[in-house]
Amino acid sequence: MMSSFKVLLSMFTITSLFLSTKVFAFNNNPDESLEKTGDILQIALPITAAGVAFFKDDYEGLGQTIEGAIWTSVATHTLKFAADAERPNGGKHSFPSGHTSSAVQGAAFLQFRYGWQYGIPAYTAAAVVGYSRVDSNHHYWRDVAAGAALATGIQYAITGMGYSVTNFTVIPYINDKSSGLYARVTF
Repeated sequence: MMSSFKVLLSMFTITSLFLSTKVFAFNNNPDESLEKTGDILQIALPITAAGVAFFKDDYEGLGQTIEGAIWTSVATHTLKFAADAERPNGGKHSFPSGHTSSAVQGAAFLQFRYGWQYGIPAYTAAAVVGYSRVDSNHHYWRDVAAGAALATGIQYAITGMGYSVTNFTVIPYINDKSSGLYARVTF
């Protein structure tokens, strides 16, 4: 039977190589290749994290990585629209980096749940994502650092401290003066 680390490495390598061959086969520009690699890794890391939990039959961990991905995405995009910071290339919604927060969320889950033998390679791949965002002029370093800190903090609260949503209720309401949604979250 393969060790857990070999399973992680195999899944990550197969996913990344498959997706990277698609990028490099059609792209001769090294700068664009780095950017595309970052695009791929931002998705490959959380998928790898979920895959490792699944193949370890760790369904509690699988739930934690999915919950971490959801909360990280919600928090990141809420901050992006609230801050509305300009990107180095002139675009909108620079702060924080969504690519980085996505990648770091997967890496943080692996480290908090399974230890540094999983965390070090995952954080190294996440660092490539952050670097690719700055190198491609989509983000400043502060955006990347904020995305990484946000994802790490959220995943630590879920996996490291055990704060998880145990009850989530959304109820629509309509009356003669207003309408909306009532939401309640219990941890």
